Amino acid sequence: MTKKPSVYGSIPASSVYISGSITVPQGCELSSGSTLEIPFGEFKASDFKDRKGQVAKNATKFTKELQFKCTNISDGVKIFLRIEGMPNANDSNAIDMGNPDIGAIIEGANGKILVPNDASVNQELSVSGLVDDTHRTASTTISAYPISTTGKLPAAGDFEGIATMRIDVE
Repeated sequence: MTKKPSVYGSIPASSVYISGSITVPQGCELSSGSTLEIPFGEFKASDFKDRKGQVAKNATKFTKELQFKCTNISDGVKIFLRIEGMPNANDSNAIDMGNPDIGAIIEGANGKILVPNDASVNQELSVSGLVDDTHRTASTTISAYPISTTGKLPAAGDFEGIATMRIDVE
C-alpha cells in the first residue's frame, strides 16, 4: 500500500461485495370478484337414489368460463388451477355439501375431475400476452354438478359447499 496519490499497489486493501434482491409479487385474481356461485337448483330425493358416483337425475352440468387478471407473470410461465376444500366423506373426488349423500364434482376444461386438495390434479390456464406493462389475463373453463355419494335417498333440506380455487404459478 502507498499513501501517494494515484499510486496503487498490487494487493487490495479490502474487498467490498455488494448484493441485493428484488421481490416481484406474482399472482392472479378472479376478474369477476372473489366469489363464484353455482346454483344447482332443486331436486327430489329420488333423483339421487341408486346413482352412487353419478350425476343426480335431472341435474344440469354448469360450465363457467373463468377469467383471471394476473400480475408480474413473465413470458413462458405456466399457471395452474386446482381445488381445495372439504371432500365428501363418502367420495373424496367430491366437495362436501353438508349432506353425506350429496357431493359436488368440479371438472377442468379437459373433463378431468379436479380432486379437492390433490396438487397433482390441476388445470393449466391459457395465458395471454401482456395487456399492459405488468398484467396478463389467464383463462380456463370449469364444470360443476351434484352427484350421489352413497346411492341412498338424501335427507330433505338445503345443501351447499365451499371450494377454494388455488392458482399455482410455475
